Amino acid sequence: MHTSWMVLVPPVLVLISAYYTKKLNPSLFLGVVSAGLIATNFSVTKAISLISWRFYDQDLDTVYMYFFLLSVGIIVILISKTGGAQAFANTLKKRLSTKKAVESASVSLSLLLGIDDYLSALTTGHVMRNLTDKMHIPRVKLAYLIHALAGPLVILVPVSSWTAMINNQLDISGIQASIYPTTRILADPYYIYLHSIPFIFYSLFTLFTVWFIVRKRISFGPMKQFEDIATKTGDVHGEKEPPTHSIKPSGNGTLADLLVPIGILITTVFIGIPWSGGFHPFSNKISLLDAFKNNTQIFLVLFIAGLLTLLVSFLFALLRHKITVSSIPLSVWQGTKLMWPAVLMLFLASTLGIMIRVDLSAGLYLAQLLQGVVTISWLPILFFVIATVTALITGSAWGTIALLLPIGIPTIVELSGLPTPIDPALLPILFPLLGAIFSGAVCGDQLSPISETTIMAATSTGSYAIDHTITQAPYAFAPLIATCLAFICAGFLSSYGFIAFIIPLVLGIIINGLILLLQNRPS
Repeated sequence: MHTSWMVLVPPVLVLISAYYTKKLNPSLFLGVVSAGLIATNFSVTKAISLISWRFYDQDLDTVYMYFFLLSVGIIVILISKTGGAQAFANTLKKRLSTKKAVESASVSLSLLLGIDDYLSALTTGHVMRNLTDKMHIPRVKLAYLIHALAGPLVILVPVSSWTAMINNQLDISGIQASIYPTTRILADPYYIYLHSIPFIFYSLFTLFTVWFIVRKRISFGPMKQFEDIATKTGDVHGEKEPPTHSIKPSGNGTLADLLVPIGILITTVFIGIPWSGGFHPFSNKISLLDAFKNNTQIFLVLFIAGLLTLLVSFLFALLRHKITVSSIPLSVWQGTKLMWPAVLMLFLASTLGIMIRVDLSAGLYLAQLLQGVVTISWLPILFFVIATVTALITGSAWGTIALLLPIGIPTIVELSGLPTPIDPALLPILFPLLGAIFSGAVCGDQLSPISETTIMAATSTGSYAIDHTITQAPYAFAPLIATCLAFICAGFLSSYGFIAFIIPLVLGIIINGLILLLQNRPS
């Protein structure tokens, strides 16, 4: 175990490299290599051996998670090819006649597709942009609406494509349902994740912000300039040529082409998780809540749900002659290609997270560094800021979570002074801390010009990524400030149960709304 400042070099190196290269996966690989060298006292042969072992040492749950993510990518491609997204848009065209109604419909569709941020961003943008064009709503406004309801929403959904990743990272970081040598907190990761959701303040405030902006017709900053141009001239691109990457609408589909895949995926997951946890409708042996708390097969459930959805959806499309058998391999390849960068990123980030926690003990070093300097009550706001900056630079919420959980969890465990493994009931600061890391990861990812969701939101809506980045930034200011204040309060109120959540939430919503109203004042 290393106790020098060098244990913090790998994550810092990842940030610096990502900032200058704008490429996350090579930066993560550089972090893995540096971690291996530091852990082995710069012995090249030992470092290669350690890194190889960490790459190889992937458990079956992690493999299930990778395949689930790939299946989501294929589902997105299939929905696009069968025309389900366009059919949904055609249905809405007949019923929506105002800007508020169209924007509200975009929000509703994002909520419906909230099980995956990629699915939400790609589908909602593709479906809604013809409708927003008709109402002279600029493409960047649509990009903001769907982007703000992609990552910030999906992390709040307890059954989503992020669920497996979060549970895996919590397990890697020492939160485990059974006692092992690496166990720091004795609890089921999914149970801990569920209890952290009320503290993901940035996502909650962002949802409020989107609703407030749409319902109160708030407009300011660069976004207002685009909206004024669209209202006066009908030009939804801000007097620029449409981007060449704009996606072409798909043809002759029906609502069933969208609802069948999404419905199967959601239904299978919602039934599969409690069932695999031991809950059966006609048996009183295990309650529904206990089934969720004690479930250790969520990765397998997600894998089966993704696979079943693909099989039924492909068969459904074939029987209705929407695709051909010969086109299936291409759809699988395109979906895999869509998600492969995210899977590779997660693989590298998870490997680096394990090395940071196990081989370098960076959390222990940071705890020793902070002891006597920062009280445990300040950790939520501290980690929120760190996570936001990390995600902003790297462009990845998942990478940020994988980097910081193995540091944050050991840090509060050491600062608490409690013997391990710890009962989470004795460590109430855990939930605000996790909420802070999740909030910062989502916030930085949303604001980052190099994040995949930023690019997807711009691509699916047919807008320029740089315009989207510039116009959404002022809209994120209010929830960002409100989140900072909320985590300061939550850190000091963490021992007071329900109050630790409700007071910061109410205070944050009030501050959030006031800032938006002040920003909306006529210049």
